[in-house]
Amino acid sequence: MTGRQGGSIPHAHGQAAVSVRGLTVDLGAGPVLHGVDLDIVPGELHVLFGPSGAGKSTVVAALSGTLRSGASVDGDARLLTGQQEIDLLTLPARAFRRRVSGRLIGTSRQGSGGAFTPTMTVLAQLRQAQHAQHGPRGSVSGFGFAHPHQSGPPSGHLDDLAAAAGLDPATLGNHPHRFSGGQLGRLSLLAAMVNHPPVLLADEPTTGLDRETADTVGALLSGFARAGHAVLVVSHDADFARRWAGRVTRIAAGRVADSGPPGGVLGPAPRIRPRTGGPAPGPVRLAARAVTVRHGSREILAPTDLSIRAGEVVGLTGPSGVGKSSLASVLALLDEPDGGQVEVDGEAVRGAGLSLPPGLRRRCGWISQHPQQAVSARHRLCESLTLPARLAGIDVEPTPLLHSLGLDPAILDRRPHQVSGGQLQRICVARALALRPQSVIADEPISMLDGESAALILRTLRTAADEGSGVLLVGHSLEAMAGVCDRVLHLSPGQHGAVLTNTADPSWLAPES
Repeated sequence: MTGRQGGSIPHAHGQAAVSVRGLTVDLGAGPVLHGVDLDIVPGELHVLFGPSGAGKSTVVAALSGTLRSGASVDGDARLLTGQQEIDLLTLPARAFRRRVSGRLIGTSRQGSGGAFTPTMTVLAQLRQAQHAQHGPRGSVSGFGFAHPHQSGPPSGHLDDLAAAAGLDPATLGNHPHRFSGGQLGRLSLLAAMVNHPPVLLADEPTTGLDRETADTVGALLSGFARAGHAVLVVSHDADFARRWAGRVTRIAAGRVADSGPPGGVLGPAPRIRPRTGGPAPGPVRLAARAVTVRHGSREILAPTDLSIRAGEVVGLTGPSGVGKSSLASVLALLDEPDGGQVEVDGEAVRGAGLSLPPGLRRRCGWISQHPQQAVSARHRLCESLTLPARLAGIDVEPTPLLHSLGLDPAILDRRPHQVSGGQLQRICVARALALRPQSVIADEPISMLDGESAALILRTLRTAADEGSGVLLVGHSLEAMAGVCDRVLHLSPGQHGAVLTNTADPSWLAPES
C-alpha cells in the first residue's frame, strides 16, 4: 500500500486552484520554460518531476511572484478561488505580496532554510508570519473567510504543525544555527503552511532528509492535500513521487514531457547493484581521533574515531539532525572539534578555517550541502570554479570536469541565480575537485539532484578516489551509496551525543578499526 491520498476531504473554507497555460519564461540566457501547461487542483498532491536544470523551480518562481526583474514571461497563470480570479503573471509585485503571498499561496522554496533571520528564534519568526498574514477576526486577508484550523491558540497550532513534520515543538525556541539543513528545510515548509493557504508550492521539501523523515513530510503534505488544499511539490525524487503523488507531471528541458498517474509517468523503481571488489586502499589521508562536538551545553557528537584512506569512498548516513554535517565540517578543517583531534597524513591539526595555512586547507576539498551559500552571487560561475585553484597555482581546464558532471561548459558564463540548485551543486563539486585535494568531504552532494545527475556525481567522486583521494560521502540513501562506497558508517543518536557505528548491511566491509 502506498502513501498516496485517496479521495479529497473537503475543507470547511473556500478552496482555490491554479491553471497554467503556455507558460514561457526567459531569464536572460535563453528560454527556461517553453509553453508549460499545468493544473493544481484542491485535494490532490501534484508532483512536478524532472532532472536538474529542467525548469521546475522557475515554475514555482512564476507562480509565487518571485521571478527576477528583467525576466521575460509569456502565457497565462491564474489563481481561481470561486470568489475571484487573479492573474499571477501580471499582478504588480506589491499587490502580490499583500493579496497572495502567504495568504492564498504559501511557498517553500528550495534552499530557503537560509531565509530565517539568524538573530531571531524560529518560533518568533513563525509567529511573526502568523500575525503578518492575518487580518481582523482571524480571517485570511484578501480571501474573506475565517480558517477553522486557526480557532485554537496560535502556539498550539505551531506545535501541531512541528510535530506533524517530525520536529520537536520544544526546539522552535532555538535560533536557526541550532538546526541542521534538513530541519531548516522542514521549518521553511512550516512557515509556508502556518496560515493554511488554499494553495501550497513546495520546492524540493525532502532535500537532505533520510527516507523515514521524507515519508513524514510526505504524509504531512498528503494530509494537507486531502484536507482540500491544492498542493504542488517540485521534486527529483522518484521514490517520493511514486509513494505520495496523485499526479506527476514530468518536465524536461523546460517542456512538459508527460503527465498522469505516477506509475504511468515514472515506471517501476530501478534496481541498484552494490559495489564489489576493488584494489586495497592506501595510507590514511584524514582521521578523527576521539573527536567530540558540542553546541553550547548540547552534546552533538560523542568521542568518535574515523579514518579515510587514499583510494576509498567512505559513506556516512544517519537521520536528519543527528550531526553528520557537524562531523563533516570538522573533518574538512572548517570547524575545530571541542575534544580530540583531526589528523592529516598522520599529523595533528591545531586550529581550523582561516587560522590554518592555505596549503593545509587545500588538502581537504569541501562540498557543502548548501550550494547557494557556498558561491558568490556576484561572480560568474567560471570565477567561482577556477579562482581557488588559480590562487593555489593550479592550472584548471574545467571542460572535461564539467562534462563528467553532465554540465555544458557554456554554463560558466552564467551567475548563480541563472542556474538551478542542482547545477550549482555540480559546480561546487567541480570546484572542490579542481584543487586536486588529497581528501574530499562531500556533504549531501546529491540531495538536490535527479537520479541521472546524482549518478554522474557519484561516479566522479569514485574516480577521484580511484586516482588516490580519500572521500567521505555524507548522504541518506544506502541504495545510492551502494555502487560507489567501499564501506558505510551510520551516525545514531546517543545519550551523550551521536555515536558512529557500522551499517547492518553485511555487504559492506569490516568495522572501523
